[in-house]
Amino acid sequence: MATSTVLVIGGSGFIGKNLVEQLLKDGAQVRSLDLGPSGIAHDRLSTWSGSFLQTELLNEVMMGVECVYHLAATAMPREADLNPHRDCLDNVGGTLGVLDAALGAGVKRVVFSSSGGTVYGPTDSVPIKEDQPTHPINAYGVSKLACEKYLRLYDGRMGKEGPLSTVSLRIANPYGLHQNISKAQGALTTFCARAAADEPISIWGDGEVQRDFINVSDVARALIAAGMSDVSGLEINIGSGKGTSLNALIKEIEAVLGHPINCEYLPARSIDVKRNYLDISKAENLLNWRPEVKLQDGIRQLLDGFRGRITQ
Repeated sequence: MATSTVLVIGGSGFIGKNLVEQLLKDGAQVRSLDLGPSGIAHDRLSTWSGSFLQTELLNEVMMGVECVYHLAATAMPREADLNPHRDCLDNVGGTLGVLDAALGAGVKRVVFSSSGGTVYGPTDSVPIKEDQPTHPINAYGVSKLACEKYLRLYDGRMGKEGPLSTVSLRIANPYGLHQNISKAQGALTTFCARAAADEPISIWGDGEVQRDFINVSDVARALIAAGMSDVSGLEINIGSGKGTSLNALIKEIEAVLGHPINCEYLPARSIDVKRNYLDISKAENLLNWRPEVKLQDGIRQLLDGFRGRITQ
């Protein structure tokens, strides 16, 4: 990794920032492309301000890059559902632009950040394996799935410096400090922020829906493992490998805090899949990766971070 030059598209985002920091620790030469600053200063980090939809900018920033991590999206799930047409044009069309630019620049590998929480849709079979049927119930999941298919289509195509290899990581529900909870992302991070501020927590339904919560540092490690792997033309689940209900999350937070927290239960939403957690055996076998951060340790880290902000 020490001699490689990598590009992180979306390097100022939640996952992207954590990935950039880990890549720098590993000795890589890192380029970051995003609309906003990452807030990271390092002599091995170069930043480009702009969108992955800008073709000329993509061509410029990819020259001399060996691996591209494509993490960016122009819309969150709720926004994508409000305008599926725009979501498709930007994110599916934009990903095709990334792949074409990679071929033209001689990039060897593209790693795509997909969504294990949305591409599968409702299922009674958990943990979910990669070969299970995909029935996304929102526009965000549909576009992520379409992008995966295009990565498979481009895998092995001859570029300027040889064949392009691709891999898509179906990431579960990442959590951690620096997550933007104002965009209705990250139930666990949001719960901890509100609990640290002694504010009530809203839960849709009875709190028994199960999700797969994975610490963002483990996600960054998985992305790097995928970038360095020879595995190509596949989709690989990245998660904790187990489901945790929202009620169980509340109990974990209360255990760390040492006191009960106020919860408000609201009517269930039709958009919420009852159970979604991933089988991660493929990641363990093919990438030699497994999650390291225990849920309670991640919760403690979040609460300490949020309480630190409150007292400042």
